[in-house]
Amino acid sequence: MLNSVRVFFQGEFNRNVVTLVTGTGLAQLIPLAVTPILSRLYPPEQFGVLALFVSVVSSLSVLATGRYEFAIMLPRKDVDAANIAALSITISLIVGVSLFAVACLLHKPISTALENESMSAWLYVVPLAVFLNGIYSTLKYWCNRHKLYFLMAHRQVLHSGGTSAVQLGLGLLHAGAGGLVIGSVSGQALAAGMMASMVRRHCPRFWRGVDKRKMLALAKRYRSCPQYLAPAHTLGAVSVQLPTIFINAAFGLAASGYFMLAERAVGMPLSLVSGSIGDVFRQEISEAFLAGRRCREIFISTLKKLVAIATPPFLLLLFFAPSLFALVFGEKWRVAGEYARLMCPMFYLRFISNPLSLVAIIAQKNRFEFVWQVGMLFCLTIVAATHYVIHLDANMYIVGFVIIYSVFDLANLFASYKFACDGDWRKSGSRMP
Repeated sequence: MLNSVRVFFQGEFNRNVVTLVTGTGLAQLIPLAVTPILSRLYPPEQFGVLALFVSVVSSLSVLATGRYEFAIMLPRKDVDAANIAALSITISLIVGVSLFAVACLLHKPISTALENESMSAWLYVVPLAVFLNGIYSTLKYWCNRHKLYFLMAHRQVLHSGGTSAVQLGLGLLHAGAGGLVIGSVSGQALAAGMMASMVRRHCPRFWRGVDKRKMLALAKRYRSCPQYLAPAHTLGAVSVQLPTIFINAAFGLAASGYFMLAERAVGMPLSLVSGSIGDVFRQEISEAFLAGRRCREIFISTLKKLVAIATPPFLLLLFFAPSLFALVFGEKWRVAGEYARLMCPMFYLRFISNPLSLVAIIAQKNRFEFVWQVGMLFCLTIVAATHYVIHLDANMYIVGFVIIYSVFDLANLFASYKFACDGDWRKSGSRMP
């Protein structure tokens, strides 16, 4: 046992993962400690408003950068990567301003379409949240390129701490759903500002090589990002957020609040750990594809780590989630625990497949990503439409979309393995045309 632990910490990959997972763990201790208090300060309906706000922001954020941040990892020269980062942030600003104009003109029709009038006022905050997400995402990939994992870990702690502190403070002041929304955006602002400051300190020449002509040339060179990745990831974001939006529309804010807490308590911590492993895996597999070797080896090694980490907690949730939720968050949240138990297979496969699916981007399989997302969204839409034919209850609807997610995640996992095997036969050269 001790030898296994010692071996785990010897590799650079594992040490980098530990750095990010440690930061993630600290970041998650804060909301895990605060959520039992928040669940008593805010009723399920107000968590439902936050769930809808987060769904809208997440769906729009994938368009904020044109997905050019994914190309930051690809050029050989740092000056090219810096120009791509500048391009990504510029697009985020343009998208944010455009969304604010739309919110001013159409806020009431949009909130009506979402079947939630209480969202009307918070639509004005959506553009700011989308812009902040664009800044963070861009700087995260820059840090990922330069292996600045400690910065990424610090950002997670600050985001989590800032969000929780504001939500708790405003909850004590009885601010209503606004306390949850403002807290979420405040955490984003703190984290994005801190990351920008620290990147500037560690990379003082970050902006010196930025040139408008070079930005335009690189935008053309990596045009497959907005052509394929942006639509694919937009569909992916809609697929992820569709259950929240549909549950709110079909079963009410209370059901949406239960669903939000299940995602917050289970999905968010696990996605951050999975994402930390994915950040390190992305950097390692990028170098492996450039060299044309060790791609399959890195893939299998990471797969084993993900399975080993995920299995124990998911078995615990599968058997005891309702009782755990009632104990920690209060008896009125037992329904959220029932939702979490139903979603266990989806969470488990998502935890494993999401980091490894990054192989498709590195292998330039952007069209596959697009087709995969279209297929999943189509199937999820069919499940939602079925409700209006046979009147599914919330539990049956959750089972339906969990099956769809699980099948598509398995397909993505097998495809990613094939792409990794193909990568071992690549010749050295440019990572992306």
